[in-house]
Amino acid sequence: KVRLDGNTNLLAALRDAGVRRYLLQSSGFWYAPGSVLADESVPFISSASPGVEAAARTYLELEARASATTGIDFVALRYGFFYGPGTWYTREGDIGEQVRQQQVPIIGEGQGVYSFVHIDDAAGATAAALECPPGAYNIVDGNPSPQHLWLTAFARAAGAPAPPRVSAAEALRALGPDAVYYATRLRGASNEKAGRELEFRPRPLEWILGQ
Repeated sequence: KVRLDGNTNLLAALRDAGVRRYLLQSSGFWYAPGSVLADESVPFISSASPGVEAAARTYLELEARASATTGIDFVALRYGFFYGPGTWYTREGDIGEQVRQQQVPIIGEGQGVYSFVHIDDAAGATAAALECPPGAYNIVDGNPSPQHLWLTAFARAAGAPAPPRVSAAEALRALGPDAVYYATRLRGASNEKAGRELEFRPRPLEWILGQ
């Protein structure tokens, strides 16, 4: 509700404020499933687990409303999972503690592909988007990683044991359908357009350097 109503209110206020460019925080990990990295032309997912499907619909509506607003240059920044200082994905934060307590398992084959982005790289891309051509941009690092790879490397970096492995059926009962979707069906995104138009050069995901 905050996102949708806030987006509507901001769009309504743009003309009165004389604003000509609107940068929207969108998402780079709600793409419809596929075997290759998704570029910005790939549609958002329309059928998934309940929480994932609802989130995808929210971002689809945010972008649709902004793109239908006349008289503005609209830029959708489709960020990956933020990591780095002050974010969820840090060794010292909540996810690090959960991994050390063996609370985050690899589900099934762990083939769901995550697109991360360091928070400082995301900030740099946001600044560059003040002057880029309008449109959607995937703001993700250049090495999207399946869950079994990044989670194992993260656990090692966090000083934790190797993550436990559970079947999709076990995870469905214990963790719910959204967790299973993330771990097994999530699709990674390509940052090729951002590299070309924003000169976006994100650092490699730090946990898997040298792996």
